[in-house]
Amino acid sequence: MFLAGARDADDALRDELAEHLDDGQLIELTAGIALFMGFSKIAITLGQAPDDMPTMVVPTPDWSDARSS
Repeated sequence: MFLAGARDADDALRDELAEHLDDGQLIELTAGIALFMGFSKIAITLGQAPDDMPTMVVPTPDWSDARSS
Protein backbone atom coordinates (compact mmCIF):
# COMPACT_ATOMS: atom_id res chain seq x y z
CA MET A 1 0.00 0.00 0.00
CA PHE A 2 2.77 2.43 0.87
CA LEU A 3 4.60 2.04 -2.43
CA ALA A 4 1.54 1.57 -4.61
CA GLY A 5 -0.47 4.48 -3.29
CA ALA A 6 -3.47 4.87 -1.03
CA ARG A 7 -5.88 4.69 -3.96
CA ASP A 8 -4.82 1.06 -4.51
CA ALA A 9 -5.92 0.03 -1.00
CA ASP A 10 -9.37 -1.50 -1.07
CA ASP A 11 -11.91 -1.28 1.75
CA ALA A 12 -11.05 -4.79 3.00
CA LEU A 13 -7.40 -3.82 3.54
CA ARG A 14 -8.37 -0.58 5.26
CA ASP A 15 -10.79 -2.49 7.53
CA GLU A 16 -8.10 -5.04 8.40
CA LEU A 17 -5.63 -2.29 9.28
CA ALA A 18 -8.28 -0.57 11.40
CA GLU A 19 -8.75 -3.79 13.39
CA HIS A 20 -5.11 -3.68 14.50
CA LEU A 21 -4.09 -0.01 14.41
CA ASP A 22 -5.77 3.24 15.36
CA ASP A 23 -5.28 6.32 13.18
CA GLY A 24 -2.29 7.55 15.19
CA GLN A 25 -0.53 4.18 14.99
CA LEU A 26 -1.12 3.98 11.25
CA ILE A 27 0.36 7.46 10.81
CA GLU A 28 3.39 6.50 12.93
CA LEU A 29 3.89 3.30 10.93
CA THR A 30 3.65 5.16 7.63
CA ALA A 31 6.05 7.87 8.81
CA GLY A 32 8.52 5.25 10.05
CA ILE A 33 8.46 3.43 6.71
CA ALA A 34 8.91 6.73 4.87
CA LEU A 35 11.89 7.67 7.05
CA PHE A 36 13.50 4.25 6.62
CA MET A 37 13.08 4.39 2.85
CA GLY A 38 14.43 7.93 2.71
CA PHE A 39 17.49 7.17 4.81
CA SER A 40 18.20 4.00 2.84
CA LYS A 41 18.12 5.97 -0.41
CA ILE A 42 20.50 8.55 1.06
CA ALA A 43 22.86 5.77 2.18
CA ILE A 44 22.82 4.18 -1.27
CA THR A 45 23.36 7.55 -2.96
CA LEU A 46 26.35 8.23 -0.71
CA GLY A 47 27.81 4.82 -1.56
CA GLN A 48 27.25 3.32 1.88
CA ALA A 49 25.43 0.19 0.71
CA PRO A 50 27.39 -3.08 0.67
CA ASP A 51 28.48 -4.13 -2.83
CA ASP A 52 26.76 -7.49 -2.51
CA MET A 53 23.46 -6.06 -1.27
CA PRO A 54 20.58 -6.89 -3.60
CA THR A 55 18.71 -3.77 -4.64
CA MET A 56 15.42 -3.14 -6.37
CA VAL A 57 14.65 0.06 -8.24
CA VAL A 58 11.17 1.34 -7.40
CA PRO A 59 10.10 4.26 -9.57
CA THR A 60 8.56 7.31 -7.97
CA PRO A 61 4.76 7.20 -8.39
CA ASP A 62 3.33 9.59 -10.97
CA TRP A 63 0.92 11.69 -8.92
CA SER A 64 0.17 14.15 -11.73
CA ASP A 65 -3.17 12.47 -12.47
CA ALA A 66 -4.16 12.75 -8.78
CA ARG A 67 -3.83 16.54 -8.86
CA SER A 68 -6.29 16.90 -11.73
CA SER A 69 -9.09 14.99 -9.92
